[in-house]
Amino acid sequence: MAHLKQNNYKERNRNDCTGSPGIDAMMREVLHRLGDIDVEYEIRLDEVEHSCTDQELKSHIKKKITAAHYERREPYVELLTTLRQRQQRLSLAQ
Repeated sequence: MAHLKQNNYKERNRNDCTGSPGIDAMMREVLHRLGDIDVEYEIRLDEVEHSCTDQELKSHIKKKITAAHYERREPYVELLTTLRQRQQRLSLAQ
């Protein structure tokens, strides 16, 4: 979540009062960020695939990249889950 802009925290807190449209906007932003992270991951894997000839080294580097990718995107996945739960609670309350 460190990658999120500071003003998004203000928006997230404001969502508690204003309801679903703010949550929808935050979810779109989180999904966009996850997409960016996934594209960067694919690019890095492609670079490794085309840079070395040693298959064992490629495999090792790909495992490292995959682990870093998971670690980088996990906070966003958790935030998205929280936002979806909040959106469901709000829709049930209406």
